[in-house]
Order: sequence, then C-alpha cells, then structure tokens
Amino acid sequence: MRIGIFVTFAFLVGCTSSIEKVQSLRSQAPDWYEARKVEFRGEGYPSLTDIPEPSQRNAARVSLQLSEAETLAALEMFYSDPRAEPATETPEEVRAWALEVKRAVEGQLPAPDFLTDEEVEDIKARFNVPRARL
Repeated sequence: MRIGIFVTFAFLVGCTSSIEKVQSLRSQAPDWYEARKVEFRGEGYPSLTDIPEPSQRNAARVSLQLSEAETLAALEMFYSDPRAEPATETPEEVRAWALEVKRAVEGQLPAPDFLTDEEVEDIKARFNVPRARL
C-alpha cells in the first residue's frame, strides 16, 4: 500500500514538473506559433456564406464575346500579313536545298580526330570481364 501511494505521489510530481515545462515553452514560443495554431484549428478562414454574390453574372461573358464582324476583320488582318502565307516550296525543292546546305557544311568540317576502330575494340576488351550474376 505504501508503495502505491509513493508511486502515485511520484507520478503527480512528475506531471506537475512537465506541465510547468510546457507552460514555459508556450510563453517562449515564436510569433508564428500563434498563427499556426489558428491554422491547425481551422479558424480564421472565411465562411462560404460571407462571399458576396456577383451582381451581373452574364456581364463578363457578354463582354468577352466578339461580334461576327470583329472576328472576320481580325481573320482578314491575320491572313493579309505576309508571314501568314503558306509555304511556296515543294518537298523536292526543300530536299534539294537541304542537300546543298549539307554539302556546304561537310566541306567546312575538319577531319575527325577520334579513336580508330582497333583502339575502340581494345578498350572494350579491357572492360569486358566476366561478372558474377545471381
């Protein structure tokens, strides 16, 4: 019985000291801690009933729509721009141009200074070692 009372007393003393530690930590908490507590509780958020009802629902939709005449004028202005013209070259002309440019570029390239095929095979042979497999 005495042991039970002693254990209960020790437990109560431990709880009071831990409560004091928690209270001291709360008093030393940074400024953002209070804002975070409010956020975790879900407080401070607006209610859906507080959102004002728009007075003119269709005003924005009507103002965004262009009339047919404005749309046709915009299309005509787009098509009259020289950059809107379709390609005038045929696929054969494009291929001929590409071959001509390729030949011109290849003539300007320096000779390659890469490894020879024998050197590449020698390097591969050095790293081609058997490995244990599961």
